[in-house]
Amino acid sequence: MINGSLARRYSQALFQIASETSLDPVDHDLRELTKLVEENEEVKGALLHPHISLSDKKSIMDKLLGEDFGETTRRFLHLLIDRKRANLLPVIQHEFTRLADEARHVVEAKVASAIALSATQLDDLKQAIGRMTGKDVRIVSEVRTELIGGVLVQVGDRVMDGTVTHALNRMREDLRKTSEKPQEVGVK
Repeated sequence: MINGSLARRYSQALFQIASETSLDPVDHDLRELTKLVEENEEVKGALLHPHISLSDKKSIMDKLLGEDFGETTRRFLHLLIDRKRANLLPVIQHEFTRLADEARHVVEAKVASAIALSATQLDDLKQAIGRMTGKDVRIVSEVRTELIGGVLVQVGDRVMDGTVTHALNRMREDLRKTSEKPQEVGVK
């Protein structure tokens, strides 16, 4: 809980700075930085290791980032390293992206299906969600074979479950409810 509130403060501060300069590049850099740290155990280990000096951590990260990352993102990372808050990077990135999306009137829709959806299906889904929310939509798609068929869509805290698994579970519950009710025998 404390980490969540700290991450929110850092992301809000970065958002204010990025809003004054350039929101999209900072958002992109932060996503890529988080991806780099989360997907590479050696980088993550070096960044979070308590016995590596702060200057060495900055130097390592500067070499890894090269010229691909903007000055704002680089300075923000140095701040996190100096304050020993680099472990909050994924939470900060998530909160920053939420703030940036809110400012750009973009909503993220998480779509899960039993098989990979075609580009046309994703585009149709994107348009439907856009009409429903009145915002631009960014779709994050994943394949989950346990869904059997259909689509599960999550937009914010709202979930629309059109999967076969959900329909079967609902049918199972309906059958249980009707079998528990006393049955009338005879004809009236």
